[in-house]
Amino acid sequence: MKFFTSSPPMPSDLQPLEERAQIAEALLSGAGRIIAGRDEMDVVKNVSDVLVHMSPHIQLTWTWFGPADAQAIRPQVVAGNASSYAHELLIERNLITQFGPVFRVLDGKESESFTVSEWSLFAPWREVAKQHGIRSVLAIPLTSPEPESRGIFVIYADHEDYFKRVGEGLFRSLGTLFSSVLSVTSERATFEKIALQDALTGTLNRHAVPLIERRLARRFFSDPPAALLLMDLDHFKVVNDVHGHSVGDQVLKAVSKVLRGALRKEDEIVRWGGEEFVVCLPKTKVSDALFIAEKLRQAVQAIGQPVPVTISVGVTEV
Repeated sequence: MKFFTSSPPMPSDLQPLEERAQIAEALLSGAGRIIAGRDEMDVVKNVSDVLVHMSPHIQLTWTWFGPADAQAIRPQVVAGNASSYAHELLIERNLITQFGPVFRVLDGKESESFTVSEWSLFAPWREVAKQHGIRSVLAIPLTSPEPESRGIFVIYADHEDYFKRVGEGLFRSLGTLFSSVLSVTSERATFEKIALQDALTGTLNRHAVPLIERRLARRFFSDPPAALLLMDLDHFKVVNDVHGHSVGDQVLKAVSKVLRGALRKEDEIVRWGGEEFVVCLPKTKVSDALFIAEKLRQAVQAIGQPVPVTISVGVTEV
């Protein structure tokens, strides 16, 4: 009995100098359109589209932005004939033997190229090699002034020595471009946060809702849930009427300080109204959010100065 397998066609002959010149010319001629993207994801998408359109050898590019200590990476911007592979890709940090190069790049500062074999012991690499003819991969780190914000740009080609022959410098320069975009985005986010800060408590104000929505958004069903807490200081009008508004302001400051001290760094507090606060809890199940709500309620109840106060809290999962 004979078994037949479908393999991708052999790649056409690679002309490195011509390949590099065509890609560079396309990127330069389309620079205006590329940088006109609305945000960093648009810019990355525009560049990626140019790469896969101009080169018959680049079968896939994907990009990811996120915290440097991320335990898992899922491509966010994808382009190329092998996009179906990237859409299903989930790279976990504990798979160090299979995806070590990716996390080495994310943790370090240098790009790294490596080969992909159709006989790989790791099924996803074997699959992409057989179905899409991938033979080499280049992973490029993306940096930002914010230490918590990093990224990675990964390019897949159908020649085993593609990046050495065409030259890694061209693709590293794209990594520099993406890093610059990431830096500008980070700075813009910092200024945006200052503008959205409540002057009295130092928390975010209610105009920060679009910012919060982006942080809580789930791009994939497999992404962890998020939760919201809505809390209200009980009988706060009495505090203002009996003790005066200056004492009321001190109470609000004390409550916001206690909330900040009891929450994780990635959680956000929004002053929703006069005495109302919204707490945003990324990657939090409703069962855990209930526990956090009770923790916050007890912490506020323990405030003795300038006057004792209590809160009521509502919990929901996004």
